[in-house]
Amino acid sequence: MAEMNASHKCATCPTRHKTEWSGLSEAELAAIEKVKSARYYEPGEVLFHQGDANDGVYCIQDGLVGSRYVDAEGNSALLQLANAGTTIGYRSFLTKLPHGSSAEILSPSFVCFIRSSALSKLLIANPQIGERFLQHAIKDMEDIEIRLARSLLGNLRNKFLHVIMVFYQQNGYRDKNNNPIVELPIKRTDIAEMIGSKPESISRVISDIEKKGLLKFDHRRVHITNMDAILYEVGITL
Repeated sequence: MAEMNASHKCATCPTRHKTEWSGLSEAELAAIEKVKSARYYEPGEVLFHQGDANDGVYCIQDGLVGSRYVDAEGNSALLQLANAGTTIGYRSFLTKLPHGSSAEILSPSFVCFIRSSALSKLLIANPQIGERFLQHAIKDMEDIEIRLARSLLGNLRNKFLHVIMVFYQQNGYRDKNNNPIVELPIKRTDIAEMIGSKPESISRVISDIEKKGLLKFDHRRVHITNMDAILYEVGITL
């Protein structure tokens, strides 16, 4: 386990304000500090597997984690992405059911882990944490409904552009000439899985989008060359 520095402590965590732990008292934070574990993970490592019994929750301080589902025939789908400030594993903790999907590290990540036994005690002492987990679950369900509607109503190009804009909202930036750029955190094959398509179909969409002058791809770096047209097409306001 990598040695934790001051920014890895709960009280000074730079992403705690985004999490269910934002309202904890100093005493409660100190209690978590005594029972949690934390470490760096490399891409390809797995926090938990689909079907595993829940043994706690994971809070992502830095990095990117993907939720992956595999069906009985071995077909894989990347369902959701979780970045810094997200707690995962809480749904199976609340329901006492096995994990419905695997949690796979997609980029170098620093993740904290709190065992179920310690979390149960904390929920008894501070029921507001449970309420925040419930709100998180409701928000996740709303996001799933929106994604389902897009999959039923939107065309492949629209869905792909929407994913690019979501990534830009999360970690996009402007270069020295004020041009918008986003570094894709996942491979194109993973994007295809997220929107229910095939890699070859995504390649055709990218080719069409570049010909239309909307985006320019340089491996995982995407130059957004016509932001207004993309936002109008996908219906997003930045």
